[in-house]
Amino acid sequence: MYDIYFDISNSLRQKEQELKESEKTDSAQIFGLLVKVTSMSLVNSINEPYKAYIENFQTGQRSTIPDDFTVDDLATFESFLTVVTEPFLKARLADLLWLLQKRRNPEHARIVIDLYLLCEIDEKSWHKGVNNYLSRAIQLSLQLKDYERLDTIKAKLFSAFLSEYSNLKYMNFWIADLMDNFKIDKDFEKDIAESLFIRASNLKSQSDYLIARGYFDLAAKKYKKCALEDDWVRSLVEIAETFESEADLRSHDSNLVANSFYENAIQAYRKIPVKHRAKYGVEEKIQKLKTKKNLSGQASLDEMVTFETEKYDISPLVESSIAHVAGKQSPQQALVYFCGFSGANYQSLKTISKELIRTSVFENIFGKSQMSVDGRIIARIPALNNEVSLDHPENELLLHSKMYQNFTTDVQLKVQGSILPALRQLCLEHRFTKDLLIAICEQSPLVPDGRAELTGNALWFGFEEEFGTAIHLLCPQLENIVRTELLKVGAHTRHIDSEGIENENGLSTLVTLPEANEVFGEDLLFEIKCIFTESLGFNLRNQVAHGLLDDEHSSSIATVYGWWMVLRLIINSLVTGRIK
Repeated sequence: MYDIYFDISNSLRQKEQELKESEKTDSAQIFGLLVKVTSMSLVNSINEPYKAYIENFQTGQRSTIPDDFTVDDLATFESFLTVVTEPFLKARLADLLWLLQKRRNPEHARIVIDLYLLCEIDEKSWHKGVNNYLSRAIQLSLQLKDYERLDTIKAKLFSAFLSEYSNLKYMNFWIADLMDNFKIDKDFEKDIAESLFIRASNLKSQSDYLIARGYFDLAAKKYKKCALEDDWVRSLVEIAETFESEADLRSHDSNLVANSFYENAIQAYRKIPVKHRAKYGVEEKIQKLKTKKNLSGQASLDEMVTFETEKYDISPLVESSIAHVAGKQSPQQALVYFCGFSGANYQSLKTISKELIRTSVFENIFGKSQMSVDGRIIARIPALNNEVSLDHPENELLLHSKMYQNFTTDVQLKVQGSILPALRQLCLEHRFTKDLLIAICEQSPLVPDGRAELTGNALWFGFEEEFGTAIHLLCPQLENIVRTELLKVGAHTRHIDSEGIENENGLSTLVTLPEANEVFGEDLLFEIKCIFTESLGFNLRNQVAHGLLDDEHSSSIATVYGWWMVLRLIINSLVTGRIK
């Protein structure tokens, strides 16, 4: 991320080059070391607050991280503390000493806090990293239990929150959100809530619905913490109204987009407690919104974005996939196109697999064993029974195994030819933050309440190409989504054991319930089974649940596709309001 240290690092690098050209090798090495010190990105983590600015996941190359510094380097940093006057450089040196020395010196952490407290809080500096520096100062104050310094930070932030910012409408929100994240605003929560609500109302009147929602949402959170129930409910009503107003506005340009906002408005009204609904006419408003949503849904059929892939040389496929997602106006629009690649086609796979079985001499005569990557036999596939049709139960396992085999080939082509090239094009053109992915999950009718942060974080890891981490987080969230959707149609998702204990069924059982085909459709249901639950497929859910994915297999073709598949379901749910 571009910040103040980027400028410092560039200046140090320029000086290093000048010294090299003057053949002052020792001095050049010192400046080269300082370049490394300032060439790291500060993130919100207590134990690993610094990460590489640049990391190439394909080659394994990266820029500097704290673990690269030696004991001798730390001794050099210690000597520099007494002579360095540039506050940000001195703060970074002290922070690295606090972080890396085996016997920590609290004075190093105090130096960091005091220097970061000198930062001005304004529109320009906030985007150059001041938010991160103050976050780091808060973390260190909490670690040291230095409540005097913490009070100074709180006072500084609250004063900045009360200020007016001409250019950044989100500035007050960001400051309040920072304090809320660290839970350091208890002394003035009510004042913050009231200020947020007033600002949100002004933004709503200016039709800045997205920003207004952010303010209303945080105001609601603060009112709830203050036990101000009426004000909390009032904020929830305002959030719902902004969704409806934005849907009305968007309907002039795209019924497809408007439809998802009407659904969001309905879901927002449903969050209002029943005892308060009559006061605000919530039930009547929901019925009107359902009518608007149905009308926009009918009008949006022609606006759907789809993209079919074919089996051909991978180079043209890569080019067409990149072209499909390139040049979009916003990250949100780009995601719709990215999720327009086709998934499984059950009937097509079935037809192709039948033909392959009929023309295979070996499968007519011999059965076969299916083995896992660690050498275990996980299934035995019988030979073809020619006395009955391929649709007969006796040939069912053979047919399904061939369908899964063909689909795994399709998955490999899709990932290598479409998903990864398109993903890298998206990340080249747009920035996909955790907040954006969490916001998308909050708006999706598919993601249950209280799951948006977990699911959004998991999806974000995919944009970092950390698919192993993503899939370990996504498997339980997908299982919960499937369970929730089945419960909506009255499916029994639990079983009672011999001792009368009621337990939840896992994903492997859920997708075999009679209602599953009705809810998900045969294409999506087959896809879920192949990617997540079937031993004849990739079986990711059970591989994750039983700890069978190691470092190598956690980032595989299957995990990339599984991540994209869940993202596709969530994005499509926003577009269509449906799961399939």
